[in-house]
Amino acid sequence: MQPSAPYRPPSRWQAFRRVLKEHWQDYLFISPFFILFAVFFAYPIFWALQLSFQKWDGVTDPTWVGLDNYRFVLRDPITRQMFYNTFRFLILIVPLGIMLPLVLGVLLNLSFLRFRGIFRTLIFIPTVSSLVGIGIVWKLLFGAANGWLNAVLSHVGLGPYKWLKDAHLAQVPIVTLALWGSIGFTTLIVLGGLQAIDEDIYDAAKIDGASPFSQFWQITLPLLRPIVVFLLITTTIMVMTLFSQPYIVTEGGPSNQTLTPLLHIYRIGVGSTGAARIGDASALTFILSIVMITVVVMQFLITRRRESD
Repeated sequence: MQPSAPYRPPSRWQAFRRVLKEHWQDYLFISPFFILFAVFFAYPIFWALQLSFQKWDGVTDPTWVGLDNYRFVLRDPITRQMFYNTFRFLILIVPLGIMLPLVLGVLLNLSFLRFRGIFRTLIFIPTVSSLVGIGIVWKLLFGAANGWLNAVLSHVGLGPYKWLKDAHLAQVPIVTLALWGSIGFTTLIVLGGLQAIDEDIYDAAKIDGASPFSQFWQITLPLLRPIVVFLLITTTIMVMTLFSQPYIVTEGGPSNQTLTPLLHIYRIGVGSTGAARIGDASALTFILSIVMITVVVMQFLITRRRESD
C-alpha cells in the first residue's frame, strides 16, 4: 500500500476562486455599490492626489511640479490666516456646540415640561431648513446700519455695529449661524442618550438625598460621555468644513478674517481671486484632510485614555 500524499492547503488564489465560484450571485448583487464607489469616490480621490503635484488651470495641459503646490500653500499668508480663523472658530463653537445641546436636552427631557413634543419639533427645524436661505436671513439680520439687529439695538441706545465689516465682530454671525444650524441634530442625539438612562438610578440618588445638580454631575454627565465624545468629534469636523456660512454672510471678509478652509479651497480652485489654481486647491485639500484626521484621532485617544483612567 502506497503512502498517501501529504495534504497541501489550497493557495489564496485557489481559495478566492472557490469562494467566488460558490457565491458569484451574491457578489453580483453588491457589485453596483463597488462600481459606483470606484467611479464617484475612489477615482476622484486618486485624481485629486495626482493634481496636487501638478500645476493646472483647468484649460491648459497640466505640468508636473512635485511638492511645489504644498510648499506654496503652506507659505501663503492667506493660508496661515485661514488656519488661525479655523482655530478661533474651534475655540468659540466647539464648547458651545457641546454645552447648548446638553442644556437643551436636559430641559426637553423634564417629565413635568408641557408641550415637550412641540418644543422638540421646533428645535429640530434648523436641521431641515435650507442653510442658504437662513444664511441670507442672517446677512439681513447682521447687516449694516439698516440691519434688523442694529435696528433693535438702536432703539435701546446700543449700536449700530458693523457686524459684517468689523474684523472683531465678523465672527459673531458665523458662530451663531453654525450653532443654529447644528443645534437640532445635536440636541436630538443628547435626548436619545438621556432617554436611554435607567430612571431607577435617579430614584436611588433621590433616596440618598442627591440634589438635581449632583444627579446631573454624578449620573447624567458620566453616562453621557460617549454622546459628549460624539458631539466633540462631529462639531470639530463641522467647524473645519464650514463653507456656506462664511460664503453667504461675509464672503470670507473682512480682510479674510472669516475665511475657512473650504472657502479658501473654493476660491483657489475656481479662480475667484485670479487664475484657477486647481493643483494648489488639491494640495490644500489633502493638507486639510490630514489635519482633520489628526485632530479627530487625538480627540478620540485623549477621551479614551480618560475613560480608562
